[in-house]
Amino acid sequence: MLQAIVSVLVATLRTSFPLLVPSLGEAVSERSGVLNIGIEGYMLMGAVSSYLVAVTTGDLWLGIVMGMLAGMALSLVHAYLSITLKANQIVSGIAIWLFSMGFSTFIFRTVGIEASIEGFLPIYVPVLSEIPIVGPILFQQNVLFYISLLLIFVFTIILFRTPFGLTVRAVGENPLAVDMGGHNVYLIRYASVLICGAMAGLGGAYLPLAILRRFSENMTAGRGFIALCIVIFGGWSPWPMLGGSLLFAGADALQMRMQAAGVPVPAPLLLMLPYVVTIIILVGVIGVIRKITPPRKLAIPYIKGEA
Repeated sequence: MLQAIVSVLVATLRTSFPLLVPSLGEAVSERSGVLNIGIEGYMLMGAVSSYLVAVTTGDLWLGIVMGMLAGMALSLVHAYLSITLKANQIVSGIAIWLFSMGFSTFIFRTVGIEASIEGFLPIYVPVLSEIPIVGPILFQQNVLFYISLLLIFVFTIILFRTPFGLTVRAVGENPLAVDMGGHNVYLIRYASVLICGAMAGLGGAYLPLAILRRFSENMTAGRGFIALCIVIFGGWSPWPMLGGSLLFAGADALQMRMQAAGVPVPAPLLLMLPYVVTIIILVGVIGVIRKITPPRKLAIPYIKGEA
């Protein structure tokens, strides 16, 4: 029983990365006033790009970089549509997501590479990894997991301890005041959306390079939409979003463990578990959402000179 619990917790931490990292980027973007419904699409493009580069070059880190660049390239399209052309951000995001589903599949089938890769393997931290229970859970993870913990500190500092973070938060609340203060509202929003694209691409790259070690069509399986929920759950702040990521990843790890254990429940019902948890959590958060106020200008295009 104890071994089963430990294995679930290990899987929870390992699978929290593709939820936590994209949600960190999305929090920055939403703080600036831009909603990225298409974050699932960023992750898909990051996944297929990183996998193909890693397979052809044998360099996992180059695959990570290309995954982030692919996410940024797609987010730039959304930024242009929603910031420069002032298109509806929800419509733009959905269009990008649908495009990514088809385009990632097209690229994968056209290239025709279906090889498995070694991927990022667990790192056994000396001494600490030998500690009973705690060691396997915390000190036998892959390097990207530890990078995600570092990113929580980095994004907390950026958002709440730097002039850039203050400006980003101000743009999401009162872009006219920021504009009158001499800052370029459009540039700040562009930068925020690109950060979101890079983090979503990184989260997508994690799936083929650290979990499945191969690419499969639409492998993100709704994780981008769960990341959007995590941002709301965490109140647009990094540390509470870590808790949300662990909660949803835990539900996913639990259903996988239940399938492996042969629990007499239909597999489709078990696969629903993380999404059911998402719905229940969001419904529960509705009663508290008045205290967790979203950015005032979220999803509202800025027209120069207008409040």
